[in-house]
Amino acid sequence: MKHAGLSDLKKITEAVFQKEYNALRPLLETEAHVQQQLARLDAQVLQSRHDSASAEGYCVTGTDVLWSGWESATRRQLNMELARIRAQKLSAMDALRAAFGRKQAVTNLSAAQKEAHKRAQRKKTSSF
Repeated sequence: MKHAGLSDLKKITEAVFQKEYNALRPLLETEAHVQQQLARLDAQVLQSRHDSASAEGYCVTGTDVLWSGWESATRRQLNMELARIRAQKLSAMDALRAAFGRKQAVTNLSAAQKEAHKRAQRKKTSSF
């Protein structure tokens, strides 16, 4: 392959890699956000358990049951969201791996071509 064609191919593979990387970034940010929400929910549950032990009317009014139901529904919703995001992330990671592999292959090809060109130049100059 000619140097110009390989250079163009290198630019294209870099652009595809960047596109795939940029597609993955929002998924990683969303995953981190949902994980933070789950951690915050865990902290609220611990605080609620601590507070309910000292509150007298908490169990009598049924607030503990309402809280438990809300916590359970919220946790289920967050875990489903996290599972959906992770499935999308896996798909995006596969695309990123493929783009990275192509980019590396073209980079290696380019380096090999440059080295072959240098060897050919040295061979030419040494024969004179």
